[in-house]
Amino acid sequence: MNPYFQEVIDLHELIEALFARGEGQVEAMIERFTVDFSMITPTGLQVSLQDVATLFATRAGGQPGLTIELTEMEALAQWPEGAAVRYRETHRLPGQDAKTRISTALFSLQGGRVLWRHLHETWAA
Repeated sequence: MNPYFQEVIDLHELIEALFARGEGQVEAMIERFTVDFSMITPTGLQVSLQDVATLFATRAGGQPGLTIELTEMEALAQWPEGAAVRYRETHRLPGQDAKTRISTALFSLQGGRVLWRHLHETWAA
């Protein structure tokens, strides 16, 4: 499998485990990002890696029953030091409507490791 697709899958499995069951370590998750990571949330807010770490910590175990489904993964571009990938991400919580976003991630390949450099999420119509 494409290593960038695998990283998308792996991180979202960790996020699901953390948010739904409180399993995992925020610090280990944060090591998957570059120090200058940035993100645009679906509401248009720009956040830093520290903001993401805080979000992970505060949501740990706070969404029992959460499932995350990934579909439509597409490599938009790939080069020796990284890639840009687009995917559809659907979050489901018991008793609530599903929330779907379309995400575009920029990855950096450093020392043989795939790291998240930037993420832009938009609510799906």
